[in-house]
Amino acid sequence: MNTTSHPDRALTPELEAALANALAEPAVRVRRITAGGQSVWLKRDEKLGPIWRLRKGDAKTAFEADREALHLLGAKGMAVPPILTEGADHFVTPHMGRSLSVILRRQLREPAKRLEIFTAAGAALAKLHDAGYRHGRPSIRDMLWNGRAVTLIDFERFRTERCGPRDLAEDAMVFVHSLLAYGRGESPEMRAAIVAYRAAAPAKVWDTAKARARRLAVHAALLRPLARLSPRSRDLGALPMTVDYLRRA
Repeated sequence: MNTTSHPDRALTPELEAALANALAEPAVRVRRITAGGQSVWLKRDEKLGPIWRLRKGDAKTAFEADREALHLLGAKGMAVPPILTEGADHFVTPHMGRSLSVILRRQLREPAKRLEIFTAAGAALAKLHDAGYRHGRPSIRDMLWNGRAVTLIDFERFRTERCGPRDLAEDAMVFVHSLLAYGRGESPEMRAAIVAYRAAAPAKVWDTAKARARRLAVHAALLRPLARLSPRSRDLGALPMTVDYLRRA
């Protein structure tokens, strides 16, 4: 196992053994490993056949984009997990808590605590955007709460050359969409997240998102009947809601 470890982020011997065993098995894109009182996530460069590459895209590019983002953004103090150890085809990060999509959907924790969590989420994304970087798909599914802070994960669409106002606006729209989708509409948690985001993000990003929503108004109108026909589709139902929300925000 050819790896690079960080001395200040040591793994227990039990976890190192479990990791070595996992790396000896066929590659799985993401896998949680728990041993020796530690829990981590192993992410690997998935080897896909030609059919799956057509469906999922270039796994190698996505893997390296994620790794690059964690190194670059971590060095700049952004809310991303540290890489504990890594090799040519894998890297390992600590378990950083529960997904905000689960917290919102299941209404976990007290209402005041949920508002605190989603305020932290909006602030974390705003800090990333204010530094001039785009996540690529900042769904609340890819935001974690560990009881103290929000961490952003899954930067597979991260590209340093795609961080202009339009790119950041697309990020903001994905964020709004995910809040509406998992909350099944507007919610106090969503309002807390958006207030925190707008307070710290570049104003031009939100203005660009609003302008794009105005241009998408006709498409949103066409989607409403489809959304009514597919009430179980959380993502589809939230698309016209996202456009409507941004147009009046």
